[in-house]
Amino acid sequence: MSSPSVNSSLHPARLAGALAISILVAGCVTGAGGAGSSTPGGSPSGSTSASPSAGPSDSSSASGFYLRAWQTQALAPQNTFDWLPVVTISDGKFIDGRVAVPAIYPSPLWIGPSVRTVSAKGIDAIVAEALKQGLLGTKSDFADQAVAGAVLGHIQLIVDGKTYDLTGDPDALSRCRCIPVPGTDGAFAAFWQKLSDLDAWLSAELGSSAPYEPERVAVLAAPPSEPASGITPNEVAWPLSTPFSAFGTALGNDSNRCGVVSGADLAKLMPVIQAQNQLTRFVDSAKVKDSLKVRVLVPGEEGPCA
Repeated sequence: MSSPSVNSSLHPARLAGALAISILVAGCVTGAGGAGSSTPGGSPSGSTSASPSAGPSDSSSASGFYLRAWQTQALAPQNTFDWLPVVTISDGKFIDGRVAVPAIYPSPLWIGPSVRTVSAKGIDAIVAEALKQGLLGTKSDFADQAVAGAVLGHIQLIVDGKTYDLTGDPDALSRCRCIPVPGTDGAFAAFWQKLSDLDAWLSAELGSSAPYEPERVAVLAAPPSEPASGITPNEVAWPLSTPFSAFGTALGNDSNRCGVVSGADLAKLMPVIQAQNQLTRFVDSAKVKDSLKVRVLVPGEEGPCA
């Protein structure tokens, strides 16, 4: 995958009391050494309470709970193809999209995420934090102050059978050193910040880490670029019967083909890609040579090929 030392899907966020009505205008409570300047989006309302003091119901929220947090930017789709969701929690399992890339060239073609269990107590803590930050109401857009073209964060939550699709600015806290008011851009960023470091936030509620074994992967096949001088790319046979010209759909341009692989084809593909590097050229039955990018599709994710 074409990534820096940490997968490009991860752009961690940086960095309420009942004071005066000016708090509601500013959107942030000034912390030590800084002043708030965000504009609030109003107090969420709806069937789910968004009071900062509200907590999950007496019964655990873990049953049926789902969470996925990912990022987007206005770039060509092939450039964001390998942006994994930062966090996915499904069926009590936490899939960690913060994938470390070995500092070697060429790097391995396959670098998969890890998976850990998360306890019902941990899930309840996530729901309680979302309620505290005023994110489980009717408001869904928390990007009022985002700069045009900036990276946006997206969080999908399913709590007690209700789905919340939230969009916000993960970096909103960097504009003020403050305690965010619930229901504001800063509150979204504060929640995002905690999700981005579940190891620190909920370490006692997480099980041991293991490699994630995907049921689906997305594959981007594209004409290979010229390698650095002195490096001869490895060539291997494309293990699937479908040639590149008929594989998946076009992505970005007619030369790039993007498809989702699962089932028996995935069982053929995985051992091959796990043994290759980013410069490997795959040769199909028509003798066409393409390079690949391969990434996991987590539960509930449509994927980058659409």
